[in-house]
Amino acid sequence: PERVATVTVALCTDSSSLLTVTAAAELGVHVVEVPVTLGGRPFDGASDVFYERMRTGVVATTSQPSPGAFLEAFERAAADGATSVLSLHPDRRISGVALSAQIAAADAPIPVLVASLPTTSYGVAVCVRAARAALAAGATAGEAAAEATRVAEALGNVFASRSAPGGHVVSGAPEWAVLRFDSAGAQHVSSHDSAAQASDAMASIVRFHAPALVAVGHAAREVEPDADRLAHELLRSPGGTVERYRVQPSVGAHTGPDTFGAFWWPAAR
Repeated sequence: PERVATVTVALCTDSSSLLTVTAAAELGVHVVEVPVTLGGRPFDGASDVFYERMRTGVVATTSQPSPGAFLEAFERAAADGATSVLSLHPDRRISGVALSAQIAAADAPIPVLVASLPTTSYGVAVCVRAARAALAAGATAGEAAAEATRVAEALGNVFASRSAPGGHVVSGAPEWAVLRFDSAGAQHVSSHDSAAQASDAMASIVRFHAPALVAVGHAAREVEPDADRLAHELLRSPGGTVERYRVQPSVGAHTGPDTFGAFWWPAAR
């Protein structure tokens, strides 16, 4: 009988998805780094150092990865035996990362499908996991992209910020602003005098949606107790399941050191 070629779809994303090195290795995902600068110099150090220096007024910026960086990832996937690549990235209306991946796809040695998802930050990581599960169940690259998009459309998010340096996120008065991120950027929800009040407000928003799963994240070490407060409050909800993540410099450059919040999503069908 004629031999049927094995179809292997590799996954790729960028570091703004906040996938940890361990999670990326477990999922078999190629992660392309978003370039970060601090004080005008490339930065690839620890998050705590990054936020400490931001607090002193040092300016942080990010730029989209070059097409060459994506091409290297696609070539590694091909060398590892992949027959195609599914590359998942934040909404192209707020980030140019997907465009860089699309440019690189034209020169890749194997077919590459680039998906711009209607979410950002850790929401992309959730979608990467959904795509991996779909592929493991026998989905094609197109079907896995559709599943990732479905999950992205179901995701909700809310976060609090006090010292955002500009860019996508602008801090609000009087002290802590609670915001929601969508394709138009950060949308103001409410303002509070303390992180505790902001945490309670976010907990109420998340509980209103009765999610199956929630992820709570924080940037600087100083706001980790506030994120803990939010996570513990959400764990008290009936059937509540909460996981944690860290806001890395690729996202923290936009949100500032003093930010924490949550993504939530419904149970898988």
